[in-house]
Amino acid sequence: MFSTVKIKAQNNISGILEVNYNSFSQNNLKDFQNQLKNEITEVNLSVNDEFGSNIGYTVGVQVESLKAQFFLSYNTTGGKISYSDFSGSIRLTQLLEAYSLGSEYQLRLSDENRNDTFYLGLRGIINFSSMELESYSNILGNESGQVVKCSSVDFGLGARLTYDISIYVFKLRLNIGYDLMFGGQLRFGENSDFYLENDRGEEVKTNWSGFRSGIGLVIPF
Repeated sequence: MFSTVKIKAQNNISGILEVNYNSFSQNNLKDFQNQLKNEITEVNLSVNDEFGSNIGYTVGVQVESLKAQFFLSYNTTGGKISYSDFSGSIRLTQLLEAYSLGSEYQLRLSDENRNDTFYLGLRGIINFSSMELESYSNILGNESGQVVKCSSVDFGLGARLTYDISIYVFKLRLNIGYDLMFGGQLRFGENSDFYLENDRGEEVKTNWSGFRSGIGLVIPF
């Protein structure tokens, strides 16, 4: 009896390590990138990256007695347009990063007597996003460049299905879901009173909404 109680107490709290593959909407930023592309009429710029899906990382703590998980995630994506010929090159890049803090209520869907566990997770998320807009040109040996930094605070809700498979003292975790994010204003780092707008006077916002998937380990403390 003492051994059983001790094991249950130890397994009540677990550490979470995940590698994720995530997609993102980023429609505002794609439109803004096309605007920048069209403003340079002297050359035919090409779109190299358009805020595509990317790898992310998550660490967290699961507390079974609360039916909850608390987590910190990192995601990154970006856009790039460029042109080069014998006379030189032009490059415009938008690097977007986000650190996310959140909590997840876990509703168990599988029988409690099974070693493997199936959860429905309902998530609340706050994002701290940063974007670095870098322009660079090298024309006939004359180099010039500029970096503009912006940041925003975003909020969101999510749902996902999680499947934990017991492997010795650890659990292998698989999950898939969707996060709906509401982007804040991208305010300039040099002066936070101003924020990014497109040529129509509309706010350019991050939109991290998209499908989420992951594989990871659940490690009992």
